[in-house]
Amino acid sequence: MAIQLSGGQRGAVEVVSLATGAARTWTSGRPGIPLGVSWADSRRLGIFWAGTGAAPQRDSGLWELDTAAPGHALLSGRRILPLVTGGDTVQYAQLTTAGTAIAAVNYNGTAHVGRGTVVGGIVELSAQTGRPLRTLLAEHAAYSADPGQPGWYITPCQLAAADRTGGHLLVSCDRFGRLDRGRFTPLPGAAPQSAVTAAW
Repeated sequence: MAIQLSGGQRGAVEVVSLATGAARTWTSGRPGIPLGVSWADSRRLGIFWAGTGAAPQRDSGLWELDTAAPGHALLSGRRILPLVTGGDTVQYAQLTTAGTAIAAVNYNGTAHVGRGTVVGGIVELSAQTGRPLRTLLAEHAAYSADPGQPGWYITPCQLAAADRTGGHLLVSCDRFGRLDRGRFTPLPGAAPQSAVTAAW
């Protein structure tokens, strides 16, 4: 079991054995916090790190930590995916037991958006290379009827939860729903472009 902790400007992750109760904590000397954790297997832990301070993007992104390796440095492992890659911003990402990563991504550099403009989505990536394998779901520009600022605008796609395999996801993009191996089914209970917390 992994628990993400935060205290002040420094975040930490604690791994607790459910069999023995033994605990081990990894900390970072760099400012930031872990926004989420995910298991790739029984020893490799994915950490989505949000850096803070003078250079927040320097360390931010999806990291892999070998929990069987010596040491207590949280970011001692390998960064699989930086916060900004190829001009796109990663909102959140996690590892799966299938050897992939699932990420919610915003496409940057879209100067003018209108009906049908794809502004981001849910993407499956290789956990080895960090390269995209396929887009699972697209996020389109949203429309505001606000008289003060009418028009189309960019909104983030959210990855609310993923099962261990990465084959079944709860997402909020154009609509909230479940994404099962590329097939989207809308669900009630959460409006698009609103914060959502969910779990399998």
